[in-house]
Amino acid sequence: MTRVGIIGRGWGERSQAPNFRDAGLDVVAAVGRDGWQALIRRPDVDVISVAMPPAQHVDMSISALESGKHVICEKPTALNSSDAARLITAARMHPHQVAIIDHELRFLPSFLAARERIAEIGPIRFAEVRYASPSRGDRSRPWNWWSDASQGGGVWGAVGSHFVDALRYLGCDIESVQAMLATIINERSGKPVTSDDFAAVHLRLNKGALAAMTFSAVASGPDEPTALTIHGEKGAFRLVGEELLFAQPRGAFARIAGGDLANRPGNSPGGAFGTGTYLLGVAIRRALDDGDRQALTPAATFTDGLAQQRVLDAGRRSHASGGRWEPV
Repeated sequence: MTRVGIIGRGWGERSQAPNFRDAGLDVVAAVGRDGWQALIRRPDVDVISVAMPPAQHVDMSISALESGKHVICEKPTALNSSDAARLITAARMHPHQVAIIDHELRFLPSFLAARERIAEIGPIRFAEVRYASPSRGDRSRPWNWWSDASQGGGVWGAVGSHFVDALRYLGCDIESVQAMLATIINERSGKPVTSDDFAAVHLRLNKGALAAMTFSAVASGPDEPTALTIHGEKGAFRLVGEELLFAQPRGAFARIAGGDLANRPGNSPGGAFGTGTYLLGVAIRRALDDGDRQALTPAATFTDGLAQQRVLDAGRRSHASGGRWEPV
């Protein structure tokens, strides 16, 4: 049985540990920043999951690879593209080890079906994403790393990275970015918040298509289902929860793949991240225990992680310039 060590007591302990166990993996330990170096040296650990703030992803992931471990690195990949590129160099030096970014939505049956069937909607006109969560809307919520841009906090990186990757996974290459990032709640626990909690982002895609995305972690209403909709010449796909919906021109959306949102740790109206984590765990078990490396074909590689990071960086440059379009 493949043995997993998790670095991170937030998402790693809350979602990865129970979902990986359900998938048939042996989660032997979950540690914080004080125990990670000992964890990666343990002989009874095969896979290291780095689920720490983005500022620590690169050094921890490279150290784990150099210790002979397979690596799952949390998203967003890094603080910037130059750091993300270091991961590719490290992975190339260890070609027999698994080295992936934790974009777990790729493993959902709905996402797999959308990728396989994307040609059915014809040439893409535009895509839209809307994420509205009240998760950080309470001004009394304590300050933590998520409030600190220098550690990689913020909704554009934390959530935007998922949907940048989703667009790329579905064949929508991103060419340039225009972004407005905002900090609506600018103080917590008496400390300044330097990261964004709202993002409005426009993308120019390949073949003349466009995308519009909004992300808010400080919504005042309910935690609403996140939707990614792709409009083509022959119809539209919508990914929401664990469902893939299809609508013909002027028609209503109806489910064509996937199912209801499961009751799994990490699932929420914001996305089926818990189910994706479980299915990622199943793929890791099949790849490492059963020898079926094709099970990890959907996974985001470190090269995918760099591509995603370049889009995030372009968005931040656009915001800093006052909204200028920035090439990726």
